[in-house]
Amino acid sequence: MKICDSYWIDHALVVEHFYDGIHQSRIYTTEGIKLSTLTPIELLDKACMRYASTLEGRRVSASKTLNYSNKTPIVIAPYNLGAFPTSSYKKDDCVWIFNHPFQVEQLSGGRSLVKFDQGTTITVNVSKHTLLKQQQRLHTLLDIFSNAERRMLLYLSKDTQKNEFQRPI
Repeated sequence: MKICDSYWIDHALVVEHFYDGIHQSRIYTTEGIKLSTLTPIELLDKACMRYASTLEGRRVSASKTLNYSNKTPIVIAPYNLGAFPTSSYKKDDCVWIFNHPFQVEQLSGGRSLVKFDQGTTITVNVSKHTLLKQQQRLHTLLDIFSNAERRMLLYLSKDTQKNEFQRPI
């Protein structure tokens, strides 16, 4: 069985459009740079589908949860993997940045240098302020869903304990 390029999303730091006549995406991963014939949207959609949703479903859920419809971050793998777009996800200059620690250095012309702890760097056409705001939105979204999961598990464990003591004889 051939493993789809979208599996690199699980190790992604950044996904961007990249055209060389064959490939359509460049994926900066914790294991190096990978190229894919799939577009960033196709990669993200396939990664989301491994976790029982689509990119559009994740985007709509995040938009309603955050009450925010522009440059909406997404949760790919519930509670631990997400990404945010640097611009409208429909634009070719959109870069998706994942929830790994990074620092940002403001460059001239509204551009920024993103430096990941693993040593990977990438220049993006968006301000430091926008990147940090998007990062905050992504982490807020991940926290909201993580807390909801914890509350559900706590509720279920209490319900299970209650049922153990009410078994019919």
